[in-house]
Amino acid sequence: MTQEPGRERRFQLDTLSLAALEWGPQQGPLILALHGWMDNAHSFAPLAPKLTDRGYRLLALEFPGHGHSDHRPQGNYYHFLDYLYDLHQLWPQLPEQPVLLLGHSMGGILGGLFASLYPERVSRLAIIEAMGPLTAEPDESLERMRAGFASRDKGFKPRGYPDLAPLVSARAAAGGLDDALARLLLQRNLHQRDGLWHWCSDPRLRTRSPWMMTDAQGEQLMSDLQADTLVVLGQNGFEGLREISAARRSWLNQPQLESITGGHHCHMESPEALARLIDRFIGVKSSEHTNLG
Repeated sequence: MTQEPGRERRFQLDTLSLAALEWGPQQGPLILALHGWMDNAHSFAPLAPKLTDRGYRLLALEFPGHGHSDHRPQGNYYHFLDYLYDLHQLWPQLPEQPVLLLGHSMGGILGGLFASLYPERVSRLAIIEAMGPLTAEPDESLERMRAGFASRDKGFKPRGYPDLAPLVSARAAAGGLDDALARLLLQRNLHQRDGLWHWCSDPRLRTRSPWMMTDAQGEQLMSDLQADTLVVLGQNGFEGLREISAARRSWLNQPQLESITGGHHCHMESPEALARLIDRFIGVKSSEHTNLG
């Protein structure tokens, strides 16, 4: 699968730097894209030409520990609150105010929370295979914290792999992807050293979160979401999202709900259908905002 490579970008935060890929005309309306857990900027590579052909500029960020971004310093882990603060630090460095904040899975969860925290910064929000933050019942808190700390105690011993094919097959199976799309994601998630393949992603990403908010906390954190919102689910995506969609609809500012062909990574499988939805949803061909606030 041949993809336009995109222009490499970096953004310096307080303690680390973030990588990003940018496609499209420098003066095109900016779409900021946020990838899912264990993915990277290539998650949006199939979508990029469909949007740039329509005149948009797409900037796909890579969260800490993912892709070519820095890992968090020793002794730190990957909590969603820290990702939100990463976005808060990033925002003043953007070339202009995005006309759309676009997120897939974890990126969709974070995009919705960020839009509620800073409603003046996000006028339009599009989330793919997400319906608000992950939550848990209050009586699960104690056991979840024990399990989270235990997962940190295990540690992760880095290892190299002589053959790329099993890694491609494993990533394809984990994401419900074909091998070509899995290979595309792995291009920014693996590097070769001493004849072996090594993960670029931080192994600490695989530790379990010791804390998860309740439904009441999640709803409150989403309560100031004012952006027009588009929710796109894959026709064969996560079934749990469909089960909670009715209850979560009010959390997401009465969103426009759509579905497209594909599974959890439907944005990679049906990029043209998604680009048409996004183009209609944005409905502009020039930047609306220059004050980043």
